[in-house]
Amino acid sequence: MFALEPKLSKNVTVLRLTGDVLINDTREFSRQLDSHLLAPHTREVVLDLSRAGRMDNAGLGVLVSSSTKGRSRGCRLVLLAPAPHVAQLLKQIGIEEFFPIYENEDELQSHYSLTP
Repeated sequence: MFALEPKLSKNVTVLRLTGDVLINDTREFSRQLDSHLLAPHTREVVLDLSRAGRMDNAGLGVLVSSSTKGRSRGCRLVLLAPAPHVAQLLKQIGIEEFFPIYENEDELQSHYSLTP
């Protein structure tokens, strides 16, 4: 089971993922992620994966699918600090370059002004 905690800023929506995203969680994960990516006037969503639990290929499939839907509406999905096991899975599947990835919050802060 997982949780997505939103932190809204005037520039970007940051979602912190905690917990596991496995095949049985993908429908709800997709629904929640899409609700942010497809929201009116949203241009970028940052998904903080630093506290992500287990994630399988189905979870990664949701990331790709949601990112594609967002792009079709002019919204970009950015990944922040993927937990080591998630980063390894992205690399194994060969999709780590599909997403813009920031390695840490300092790197993200230097690109965005994350003020409420």
